[in-house]
Amino acid sequence: MQLKLRIRRHKEGKSWYDSFSVPYEEGMTFLSALQKIKETQDETLTFRHFCRAGICGTCAIYINGFPKLACKEQVLPYLLDGEEITIEPLKNLRVIKDLVVDHEVIPKKMKELSLWISENKENINIDPEVSKYIESSADCILCGACHSYCPQILEEDYAGPLFFAKLYRFSVDPREGKKQLRKLQALSGRLYHCLSCNKCNNVCPKEVEPATLIRKLMLMDVDSA
Repeated sequence: MQLKLRIRRHKEGKSWYDSFSVPYEEGMTFLSALQKIKETQDETLTFRHFCRAGICGTCAIYINGFPKLACKEQVLPYLLDGEEITIEPLKNLRVIKDLVVDHEVIPKKMKELSLWISENKENINIDPEVSKYIESSADCILCGACHSYCPQILEEDYAGPLFFAKLYRFSVDPREGKKQLRKLQALSGRLYHCLSCNKCNNVCPKEVEPATLIRKLMLMDVDSA
């Protein structure tokens, strides 16, 4: 069986699509297909990957219009459809070359928001139930899938689902010493501009469910008002 890929290319401000055909191998992922193309057909094809274990988030790409981790997504279900598969870089992020986008906006924003535990001098034990909430929201791998797929991210001052999920994590963590600041950060990030479309929930590869956490942040704001 031949895997047919239509890959969006980008170089020096110009974009176009190239088509490739790759022999299917058992267990093939989209990342291994891209590597096969680079090794045997076009060494200039550019994409990112590091861990190959679905935990670093660097290989996120669009597959038929839907953001996925290339290292986790199996090609077989797509191959059985018999159609050419379109591969594109993440949206809402500047494309550097081919499937590589500029992720720097994410760590830069995290630094601006000081997204780490603020000092709390009290010795606090975390309740197991609270720990579950923290673990869920802390599972984000910064892949950018939710940021890319969120329609509201086009609003310049909208923080976006990735950062709201992080703010929720610190808002419920009893070790956080600046909870009021986290509330103000969420509000200044246009928390209530969320469209509640759940698109970010649908694409998160770690099932963080950012839209659900955004709604919880809203409820926390109402309850503390």
